[in-house]
Amino acid sequence: MSRLLLTLMFLMILATPLQAITPGVNVPVECRTFYFLNAIWITYSNITEKLLLESPVNFTLGSFINQTVVPVYNVNIHYNETDGTFAFNVTAGEGFYGYLVNKVEVCTPSSTWNKQLITMALANVSYTPYPEPGFPSDIREKYVHTPHRIVVETVVPAFEKWFSETYGVSPANASYLGLAVSAAYFVYLEFITYNASATPKSIEEVVQTRQGDCDDMSRVLAELLSYYGIPSTIGYGYVYIPEAGFERFVMPVENVTYVFRYNGPHAFVLVYIPGYEWISVDLLAGSIWYYPFLFEGESVDTTVNEGEIEQMIDLHRSINGTQLIAVFERDEFSRLFGVEVNPSLIEVFINETVLGSTSPSHTTYSTIETTQPSQSTSSGTVASSTNTGEENSPTPLGSMQPSPLFVKAIAAVIVGVVLAITLVFMARLRRHRSLQDSFI
Repeated sequence: MSRLLLTLMFLMILATPLQAITPGVNVPVECRTFYFLNAIWITYSNITEKLLLESPVNFTLGSFINQTVVPVYNVNIHYNETDGTFAFNVTAGEGFYGYLVNKVEVCTPSSTWNKQLITMALANVSYTPYPEPGFPSDIREKYVHTPHRIVVETVVPAFEKWFSETYGVSPANASYLGLAVSAAYFVYLEFITYNASATPKSIEEVVQTRQGDCDDMSRVLAELLSYYGIPSTIGYGYVYIPEAGFERFVMPVENVTYVFRYNGPHAFVLVYIPGYEWISVDLLAGSIWYYPFLFEGESVDTTVNEGEIEQMIDLHRSINGTQLIAVFERDEFSRLFGVEVNPSLIEVFINETVLGSTSPSHTTYSTIETTQPSQSTSSGTVASSTNTGEENSPTPLGSMQPSPLFVKAIAAVIVGVVLAITLVFMARLRRHRSLQDSFI
């Protein structure tokens, strides 16, 4: 109970004074522009194969979440306009160097608005922001499924016991929103102990050990929400973290070293709420309602494919190299690399960040091929950004600043999230045939 009260205190500080949300479907939306850099420097390869270099994708979920990706500049990376993929070739006994820069315009429900919904629902689980006539049949059919047996037998009883003790009523008294947010709180912060792992765990292992990372927790939460008939999906991609300490985060995986700049691969749950469609209930890292998120996709699949995990491990053993994944806000990108994008400045940045040197030693591995689409720096009407990760919002809460106590708490969680990068989500190199089949 004390942890819930502490979380409510943090959220109340962020959202005070709370404003009544007018029922309706006029969800306030905020748009931001980011630049995504993915650079790969392979010193030696034991395989000859075509691989993909991943990037956020064109993505739409409902009426209020939309993401558009425009290629800006590519070196030795081949862009397929038909399927939107970026590929490169590695040859046994040789090295490789290449990178891509893409502009990502992402629109989501207002962070302060999403935050307000979460705050109200945690404080009052019966809170109903919009009449609940039920879910559209197509949404229910796609995003609700028969829950896993161990979730029904173990997680549901534990959740209902915790819910009754915490709120003094049964889950039957909660609204869809209240049930979804409290379930997220229970799974992310109460039932499962955060424990970073190199590979994703099965639902059985997560529930039995009550340990897991962001992906493991999200899959359990999605199963629990299905039990109550609430549509949900797991969003995959990159959470943007413009905080001190995240300028350069390094993580080795077998023979590949990943370097992340102001971001970390992450998985979290979005739920469908009547009248408002998809909202984030990421009480682990605050995706969308606290930190911006760049989508690589979404999935309702909660299974773990052991074969693909082994494939990822083998791939990382077959290649020696370093990969840099960096996210920049629009103004910062222009300041660093110029309005027209200066490739030489990008090269210097990659060398400084990955190698700790400005020496362009990697360019000796192959003849550089470049691609530069004409619409590389257009900004449209996307709202300007701030250094805190928050946007001005159409709601009265848009100018509210987070408390220092909350920033420290959420930053601590983010550290754990980045440490939880699994092979499936941080393995930005995927075999071409696997990526075409599924996004795990």
